[in-house]
Parts: sequence; C-alpha cells; structure tokens
Amino acid sequence: MKFSSRDRGITLVEMLVVLVIVAIVAMQVTPSFTRLLSTSDRHSEISDLITLINVARNTAIYEQTTVTLCPVDADSRCSRDWKLPLVAFRDPQRTKTVAMPSQIIWQRQINRIGTIRGATGIHTYFQFNSSGLAYGAIGNITWCPDNGDATLAAQIRINMGGRPTLAKDRDGDDIVEDSGGRPVACS
Repeated sequence: MKFSSRDRGITLVEMLVVLVIVAIVAMQVTPSFTRLLSTSDRHSEISDLITLINVARNTAIYEQTTVTLCPVDADSRCSRDWKLPLVAFRDPQRTKTVAMPSQIIWQRQINRIGTIRGATGIHTYFQFNSSGLAYGAIGNITWCPDNGDATLAAQIRINMGGRPTLAKDRDGDDIVEDSGGRPVACS
C-alpha cells in the first residue's frame, strides 16, 4: 500500500486549531476547578472540627467526666490564640490545663488550610459536662479560607446542649449568617 504525503500526519493548521480548542476549554474549566478545590477544602476542615467537637462531647458522656476543648499554648493551658493546636482533653477538675498526656483525647494540629477563630464569650474554651451539655461556655468556631472569600466561610455553633450546628445562609447572599443574623466576615 502506498501512502501519499497527505496521509502521514497532521498539518500545522490542524494542530493549531486543536491547541486553540484545548486552551479555550482549559480557560473555562480552571475557575470551576479552583472553586471545587476550595469547596472541598472547606468541607474537609469543617468535618474535622465537627468531629473534634463530637468526640469531646461523647467522651464526656461516655466517661462521665468534664471534657475541655480549646487551643492549647506551650504551657499546656487554654489560650485565646486559635492559631494554636486545638485539643480535647479530660478535665475533671476544670483547670483548663493539660497536666498529663493521658488527659488528651484528640488533638488537631495547627490549621493547614484557612484560619479559624473561636467566639466563646469571656471564656477561652468549650467545656462539656458528664451529660454532654456545654458547661458554662457556648459560642462558635468560624472557619475562613486563606483568600478571605466569605462565600466559602463556615461557622459551627455550639449550643447549651453541647451540639454543634452549622450556620446557614438565610438571606441568599451566599454568605452564612452568625447568630445575630449578620453575614460572617473573613477579615
């Protein structure tokens, strides 16, 4: 069988047309893909935080003790600095201090993606008593992405029953509202 010179490959024009089509598709897909990754990061971080809260609460109930959840500083004390590792630990004397490693139930290392901040009123911690109720400290934990996009922010509220709930977007502006009905801010 004999091949002519036209049957041996593609022309430069055909290759350029294919490259232009690929470039156009890539430009359309990149923003969607970036948003998908950001949304995935958000879900992962929020899931980790809710798991930490639930483990702390369930341990308090199961072991019939007080469990404290807070960021812990170098002196093993609860801190207001939410950039520190979050630790859930057995705290039967309510000292808000990790005296021994055996007290630690779960530790969440420093945030890898985004930032978190806790609002615990005058306290630096969340505590759960033996019935699972929030012991004198209710509030919320807000997660914001690194880029500060408030449409990706999330807020977990801890009620008096000790249960975590996610804040919702009630006004349709794609930003969840805090307990006062104001949009959550990522500053």
